[in-house]
Amino acid sequence: MKRNKLVAYSKLSISSFTILLFSLLLVSFQGMSQTVSVVLGKTDIGQNENFEITLTVKNGRLTKYSSFPDIPGFRKGRPSSSSQTSIVNGQVSTQQSITQLYQPTKQGTFKLNAFTMTVNGKSVSNPGTTIKVGAPVQRQVYDPFADFWGGGSSFGKQQQEQDFIDVKADAFYSVSTDKSSVYRGEGFRMDVSFYVSVTNRAELEFYKIDEQVTKILKQVKPRNCWEENFNIESIHPEYVTINGKSYRQYKIYEAMFYPLNSEDIVIPPTELEMIKYQVAQRQSFFGRNRKEDHQIFKSRGKTIKVKPLPDNPLKSVASVGNYRLREEISTAKLKTGESVTLEFRVEGEGNISSIREPSLKETEDLLFYPPSVSQNINRANGRVVGAKTYQYYIEPQEPGEYNLGEYIELPIFNPRTKKYEMLHPEVTIVVEGKSLRDAQISKTDLGSFYDAMRNADNSIVSMDNTNWIQIILNIFVVISIGLTIFFLVKKF
Repeated sequence: MKRNKLVAYSKLSISSFTILLFSLLLVSFQGMSQTVSVVLGKTDIGQNENFEITLTVKNGRLTKYSSFPDIPGFRKGRPSSSSQTSIVNGQVSTQQSITQLYQPTKQGTFKLNAFTMTVNGKSVSNPGTTIKVGAPVQRQVYDPFADFWGGGSSFGKQQQEQDFIDVKADAFYSVSTDKSSVYRGEGFRMDVSFYVSVTNRAELEFYKIDEQVTKILKQVKPRNCWEENFNIESIHPEYVTINGKSYRQYKIYEAMFYPLNSEDIVIPPTELEMIKYQVAQRQSFFGRNRKEDHQIFKSRGKTIKVKPLPDNPLKSVASVGNYRLREEISTAKLKTGESVTLEFRVEGEGNISSIREPSLKETEDLLFYPPSVSQNINRANGRVVGAKTYQYYIEPQEPGEYNLGEYIELPIFNPRTKKYEMLHPEVTIVVEGKSLRDAQISKTDLGSFYDAMRNADNSIVSMDNTNWIQIILNIFVVISIGLTIFFLVKKF
C-alpha cells in the first residue's frame, strides 16, 4: 500500500527553461488529442496487498473526475496522483494519473461490477472484473551484494549493526471544537486533525488510519446530539497558522453537533498512532538508511457547557438557529372557493432538520390544508446552512382582506442575538365573491333534515286529494305486480 508522506517540499523558482517548456507545451498540444483511460491493477493479490484502479489523461489536463467505485470486501484508501511530461523530437506529451487504492478486509473472491466515471465532462466505462484475495504475501528484500560480500563479512556485520537516530517530530494531534459553551439546540463544530509544522524534519505516515478513526469517533462523538457530518473522503493538507507558527493541517473528521438536551458534553482524551521513521546515523548507498518506528500522539480532553434556553413562554416550542423567512404567494387576489399557494421558506444556519412546523390559527374564514414539506442542507466550510420549506394550500370561505401573518407563525430562538423571534408572513390576500360558509354548513349539517321529519304530517290522506300523477304510478305498479304473478303461475 502506498503511504501518504507528510514531508515539506520547497517551491521551484520559475526559470527560463520553465518558460521555454511552457511555450513548447502550448504549441505541441494544438496537434495532439486528449485520451482518457481507466486501468485495473493486479486481480490476484494477498490480504496484505492492495488492488488499484488508475485513471489516466494523456495530452490533456485532468480538471475534474467523479468518484471511484466502491468494492464489497475492500476499504477505500486515499488516492495518489502523478504527472509526467516528455519531449521527443520537439513533440511534447503529458500524462496525469490518479490511482485509487483498495485494501481487502478479508480473503475470498470479490466482484467489481461494471462502472462508469465522468472525466472532464466525458464518460469512461469499464466492464469490471473479479478479484481474488489470498493469504498475506511474505515480502522478502533481495540483496544482490550478499553473495558477493558474504553473510559473515565485516561489511555485512556493519549493515546489521547500523545505528539509527530518532528525529523529533514537530507535530501534534488534536480533537478541537469551535465553541466551549452552547445553548440547547445550538450547533458546535468538531474536527479531528493531525498538525505537522512546515519546518518538521521527521518523516511521518498515517498508520491504519481507517481503523483508528473508527475507534476515535466511538469515543468523541456525543450521544445526546444530532450530527451533520461533512463526509471527508480523502485527507489533504491545509495550511494554517497557530500562535504565529505555520502548520499543515490534515483533517481526518469534521462534523456539526446540535445538543438535544441540556447535559454537558464531555470529550475524552484520545490517541493517534503514527509511523515515524528513524534515520541511519551513517548514510550508506547499499544499506538501509531508515527504520520504521511508531509514535503515539495524544489529544486533550474537553467539556462543552450546554445551557438551557432562556425562560420564555416560547421556550418549549422554539426552533434554535439563525433563521430568516422567505415567503412567496401564488396570487394576492382571488375569489371564494379558489385556492392560493403560500410558500413558507425558513432559511439560514442551524439544524435544518429540526425546524418545527409553523403553528396555525384555526378559523372558519380560511381553509388550510396540511403543508407539503421539503428541505435542502449544505455542509461546507465548517458551516451547515440550508432551508426548510412548508407549502400551504389555502381556500378562502368568506370574502374580505386577510393578513396571513395573523394565522401562521413560527417561533425561533436566535443564539447569536440571544433573543426569541417570531417568523410570520407579511402578505395580505384580498378575497371577493359570495360566502361559502353557509353552503358548507348545509352540506354537512343534517339537523334540518331530522327536524323536518319530526314536524312532518303522518296522517292518512284521502285518494281524492292525491295528485293524478301519483294515481297513475300506483296503477302501473299494481299492473306490473299482476303480470309478474301471472307469468310465474303459467310457468309452473
